[in-house]
Amino acid sequence: MSRESFLKNIRQKLDDAYLPDAPVQHPGKFNKYSWQPDTPTDQLVNQFKQELEALKGHVHVLDDVEEIADTILNILKQHNTQRIISWDDENLGLVNLKSTLEEGGVEIVDSALPEDVNGRKNQLSAIEDVFVGLTGAHGGLADNGAVALLSGENRGRLASLAPPVHIALLKKENIYPSIPAFLADVDEIVANSSNLVFIAGPSRTGDIEMTLSIGVHGPGKVHVIVTP
Repeated sequence: MSRESFLKNIRQKLDDAYLPDAPVQHPGKFNKYSWQPDTPTDQLVNQFKQELEALKGHVHVLDDVEEIADTILNILKQHNTQRIISWDDENLGLVNLKSTLEEGGVEIVDSALPEDVNGRKNQLSAIEDVFVGLTGAHGGLADNGAVALLSGENRGRLASLAPPVHIALLKKENIYPSIPAFLADVDEIVANSSNLVFIAGPSRTGDIEMTLSIGVHGPGKVHVIVTP
């Protein structure tokens, strides 16, 4: 394509561009830092759910830990897969969850990468066609629907970045009003982690021609399971 044709295409796209109507009032419905320390947990959960679903994320609020495995299995069924890459049980925050999933027919691939070159190559090959990643979450932000993930030992970044679908387990008690509230509570673990990311819905990428792509630089589907 010639330079002139390329620029003409951009000019035409600009003429046709428009901002779609927002499905709900998001973000900024509330003053981001006006939440009170004693805000009821249910209010934080409801606001988190509303904000993340506005970003096309999926939120599953559970009342019983016994529902977690079945919820994950149902999500896997929706996406027609039985293979996942996962953090370990300790960092998922639920003992024996992985063994329960394996009993349900799920094949689990470790998210940790070996230090040697050949080991890393073999592990990367093993996860190349894994469709779903399962992680814990160190926090959720009620004001914008983001989940916070801190990477470290047995908390590999690949589980939340590589697969097209990301499932995160988030405890209700770990939903915070805002980023400042979250950081004030977890400053020690943040300092000792290799990476901190906030994930607010599926990955979105817009190019110079204003074409929106979903799932290019991360998962195209995000499920957050809010647990007791």
